[in-house]
Amino acid sequence: MKKSLKNENPCSQCDAHCCKHVAVQIDTPEDKSDYDTIRWYLLHRDVWVSIDHSEDWLIEFRTPCQHILPDYKCGIYENRPTICREYPAEDEICEAVSDELSYTHLFKTVEDFESYLNKIKKKKAK
Repeated sequence: MKKSLKNENPCSQCDAHCCKHVAVQIDTPEDKSDYDTIRWYLLHRDVWVSIDHSEDWLIEFRTPCQHILPDYKCGIYENRPTICREYPAEDEICEAVSDELSYTHLFKTVEDFESYLNKIKKKKAK
């Protein structure tokens, strides 16, 4: 569900959420070695793993862009990278304009991930 923007810049409604991390798609884990690799990622400070609505797995490095200004505007707006220009602020992916999170599962810690794995094991056992 989209929030009403009333002709406002959608970026004015958040704290530059999309500019505070880098997310890269990773292979869907298939075996113990893959799961162990994800555990290793999560042992690092400010590294998260998520599963999005398309069931893609992502590794997120929670680190802000060095050009975010104190008012959360972009300090290099006219010269920002293409990926920033193409970010779909009007789409459901932007948490500033959507009530829906951009992921179905978020793992911030090894414990979060292991809890998820335990739930999957229980479902498979039934």
